[in-house]
Amino acid sequence: MTRITQIEDRGACVAWSPIKGHADVMALGAKDSGGIGFDDYGGELELCDLNITSSKDSPEVIGSIKTATRFSSIGWTPGSASISPSFGMGLLAGGMVDGTVHVWNPQSIVTGTGNSLVSTVKRHQGGVTALQFNPHAASANLLASGASNGEVLITSLDNPSEPHVYVPAPEQPTSGSEVTQVAWNSQVAHIVASSTKNGSVVVWDLKSKKPWCELRAETAGVAVSDMAWNPTQGLHMITASSDDRNPFLKLWDLRASTTMPLATLSGHSQGILGLDWCPHDDSLLVSCGKDNRTILWDLFTLKPIADIPNDDPVQNQQQSSQASGVDAFDASNVYGGLGSSQQKRYDVQWSPVTRGVVSTCSFDRKVQAHSVNGLVTKCGRPPKWLKPSSSVSCGFGGAVVSCASPVEEQQSQSQKGSGGIIKIGTAVEHPELVQASQKFEEAIAQNDLIGFCKSLVAKAESMGDKDEAQVWSFMQIIFEANARQQLLVHLGFHADIIAKKAMEYTEDDGMAGLSLDDKKAGATLPMTASARDTVKNALMVGNFEAAVECCFRSGNLADALVLASCGGSELWSKTQARYFE
Repeated sequence: MTRITQIEDRGACVAWSPIKGHADVMALGAKDSGGIGFDDYGGELELCDLNITSSKDSPEVIGSIKTATRFSSIGWTPGSASISPSFGMGLLAGGMVDGTVHVWNPQSIVTGTGNSLVSTVKRHQGGVTALQFNPHAASANLLASGASNGEVLITSLDNPSEPHVYVPAPEQPTSGSEVTQVAWNSQVAHIVASSTKNGSVVVWDLKSKKPWCELRAETAGVAVSDMAWNPTQGLHMITASSDDRNPFLKLWDLRASTTMPLATLSGHSQGILGLDWCPHDDSLLVSCGKDNRTILWDLFTLKPIADIPNDDPVQNQQQSSQASGVDAFDASNVYGGLGSSQQKRYDVQWSPVTRGVVSTCSFDRKVQAHSVNGLVTKCGRPPKWLKPSSSVSCGFGGAVVSCASPVEEQQSQSQKGSGGIIKIGTAVEHPELVQASQKFEEAIAQNDLIGFCKSLVAKAESMGDKDEAQVWSFMQIIFEANARQQLLVHLGFHADIIAKKAMEYTEDDGMAGLSLDDKKAGATLPMTASARDTVKNALMVGNFEAAVECCFRSGNLADALVLASCGGSELWSKTQARYFE
């Protein structure tokens, strides 16, 4: 079951609270007198806290007042910035069956202090069948209302105690057909539409004070039971037909045509009674009809996603069978269809604050709240409110790139639906490392790596870190012009000293350790340790001539020839000549 909570024994028209701090509060205006018999006991306005987001299990009435007549429509606005400080819970407007429009202060109703009735407008000649406040923050004090005689009025509540009423155009159509719905455009604050029972929808331009266009949504005599604007596209509209023969939802693009719909949605088997376009995801729509189905639609595929179930298990089985295309027992035949018809829903509304919550009103006097988060995912993708609203990625050098969707409350109507926000910043975890990196980059740019290494050597020596100083000294030598010679000197190999030692090498007793026979036979003398070290040092500094000289002086003539072959042709010739002397 999708039902979250339920209010029993309420035949009412409802309006969700648009105030974020009171998102669970709902206003219920009684559509019937609640009495037994034919006596009219008037109506009642109740404010109920559904406790959807609280720990309480059941809804509770937090305030109520009696009214002289019954409700036929109701609306709630947070009010514009000019009046919102004085009305912490906004303003409530009720359209009554006698043609009056009452404006209440819901905060006074809840606290029970002061006069909750702010003003009364008596201009309509018939029952106020539809009303809606302007959803734009700067124009939230404007109230559009339609009556049973076809009249549409605009009420300005800039001064709530003294409302100003005017018509959208000097000359309104005189068809006299009942207005079924009024709806403000989601993108343009001075555009409002009204639908009637004669099948037409008129779009009014309050700035020009004339109709902008008229849609022939249905044939003459067929009512447009409900309509709604696309929350993000100001020229897209959807209408519902109450005709049992053609129970369709029609999607309109006013740029393309006012006579031919852009698309038609079929799923109901009887006339449609109500619909509402999701304010948080423009691909979702909910509708209810005479066939006792409440359908959640996917406007990407133009197909139903699922049915919002009711309390009748037989009817739920029938709905499931209809969705799967399987014939089932027809619940409408039970007791002449009385049991099924009483559970028909005549109104559906998305919560303007709490995402994924839908309210329904049925003829069996029940007001329910449902969560459709589970149903929505059956379309194969998550709803927009479940998608990640932000992401972040880190790059080299502490670079951080983040993207986020703009906060809806901080967006103007013209900005809604636009792209997100991308920010590029730097996250510094070790400031000293950043400074060192900047100095290194400056040294590279100025081609002064030797000076950079010298500064680090000085810093290490001042801190007493000999190993660090030695490392940077070695790095400094690498960038010197004569790096090889400097490196050898740094390692203790001085070319001049080594060459002098090799050229002046003397062996005191080169024949030590040999037998008398070996000495007489002229055997090759072994290279002594001192001679070996001298030759190695000479080779280390690349002085082959000094190494050859050391070999001659130590009596290692064969070694001298081998080394001379690696020291160039001139050294090789000189060594050969000297060997054969």
